[in-house]
Amino acid sequence: MKTLSIMSDNIRYLRMQVPDLTQSKISDHLGITRDAYAKYEMGKTAPPLDVLVGISRFFEVSTDLLLTVDLRKSKPQQAVPQQHNLDT
Repeated sequence: MKTLSIMSDNIRYLRMQVPDLTQSKISDHLGITRDAYAKYEMGKTAPPLDVLVGISRFFEVSTDLLLTVDLRKSKPQQAVPQQHNLDT
C-alpha cells in the first residue's frame, strides 16, 4: 500500500471516529479549503508538510503512524481521536 493511500485512509478513518466532525470543520481548523482537505482524504493529492503536521496534531497521531500504519487494522489506543475543541 502506498504512503498517500495509507494517509488518506487514515485521516478519513480518524474523522469518522468523531461524531459530527466534518471535512469543513477540520479544514477551517487547519486554515485550508474543504476542497483541499477532501483531496487529501481521497488520496488525490498529498498535503504540504505544514498541513500534514497540522493534521497530525489535530488528530493527536504521529506523522509516522499517519503515513505508514493502516489505523483501521491496528487501531492503537493513541490513534482514536478524542472530542476536539475546534475553537483553539
